[in-house]
Amino acid sequence: MDRPVKRRRFVQVLGSGFVVSVAGCADDNGDGSEGDDHEHDDHEHNGNDDGGGDETDGGDSEGLVYAFAPNTIAVIDPEAGEVVDEITDGLDDEGWGDPRITADYSEIYVIRESPSQVLVIDTGAREIVDEVDIGPDATHMYHPNDDEMWAHSDEEGTFYVVDTDSHEVTEIVESGLENEGHGKLLYHEDLGSMGYATNVNDPGAPVIDLESYERSDFIEFENEEEGTHYKAYAPETGLAYFEHGDETPVVDTETDEVVDTLDFSGGMYLSPDEEVLGVLDGNSIRFLDVTSEDSDELGIVEVDEGPDALRYHESEDGTLYAYTAHTQTDQASVIDVEELEILETLDIGDIVRPEDAPFLHRSGVEGGGYFISPADADGIVAILDMEEQEVAAHVEVEEGVDTVQYVGDSGVGYSSRLR
Repeated sequence: MDRPVKRRRFVQVLGSGFVVSVAGCADDNGDGSEGDDHEHDDHEHNGNDDGGGDETDGGDSEGLVYAFAPNTIAVIDPEAGEVVDEITDGLDDEGWGDPRITADYSEIYVIRESPSQVLVIDTGAREIVDEVDIGPDATHMYHPNDDEMWAHSDEEGTFYVVDTDSHEVTEIVESGLENEGHGKLLYHEDLGSMGYATNVNDPGAPVIDLESYERSDFIEFENEEEGTHYKAYAPETGLAYFEHGDETPVVDTETDEVVDTLDFSGGMYLSPDEEVLGVLDGNSIRFLDVTSEDSDELGIVEVDEGPDALRYHESEDGTLYAYTAHTQTDQASVIDVEELEILETLDIGDIVRPEDAPFLHRSGVEGGGYFISPADADGIVAILDMEEQEVAAHVEVEEGVDTVQYVGDSGVGYSSRLR
């Protein structure tokens, strides 16, 4: 049947001159992320990184994938290539935003678009254990510390802070200057109690005090007609990167001053070793050395089919590979980052492409050595073996499945890790 396209598939922001895709924009989602992200856009996924806690409590879900579809949350064993459990109680034609997993892997938090809620899933029991009301039009969510989830309400331009023990909203943080706008959060453990936000309606980066729960400053960028969207942080140099129209301002996080401006922009995905930043500049993927103060460009790979959801894999011989899902075809590309060439294209199923969508998004995460990407038009989740560079499985879920979360160290954050 024909299923209506959910809002998170795309959004055109009017008034700022800035047009973006959302939901991992992830898997922030997303940030990855989100994705970072959605997450992501993930978050997304994949916008923040820590790498996970020392102790894990994923119960009997660790190593599994939760796939979010309109009427079910399917629990997938990627090694077996099959659905091993389902959560269906209370679900009816749902639309999903970013999922985020806690540092101990014991709970997954996921944005439920209508009503505006965050659902809490116990990964041991494999059941929904709470519903938390938040602001409207939420897309991205972040986990800047073990005790909190931050879900962004695009209608209000605010972050709703959810306590991971009580499952209650404890704070509402005003981020957007005009109390509206699609936004993300950038955080890294090196930044301490400070973080940065983006907002497609604001020409700069709000500075967010994560302890006092307030916008403490605002870093203005040059073009007042453009907002901000994707973001990344390079711990080696202490530089933060912000998508701003067709440019990328680079901010020194010690001084909060713009120290450079790159003449391209797009979704940003940091490698797990935090040394390489992939920027999705249209159909080009630019790989930057972010251990360099000058953000030296390592090279460009042309994909030509709408690359999205970039995730990395370091092979057994030490070679760094990147996997990217296509938005314009039913494939994903495998890229040798060192040789800057596409090695393989693999079938991952097709997505819905609305005729009036200015941009499209396709989510994907990395976990357990697999690249995992849903295909909502075909109703499957594709599992790719990243070491063997081959399709491991196409798992049937349900038409409309468009969001996934791996239980473990995964690619839902902006740097392909937890945060």
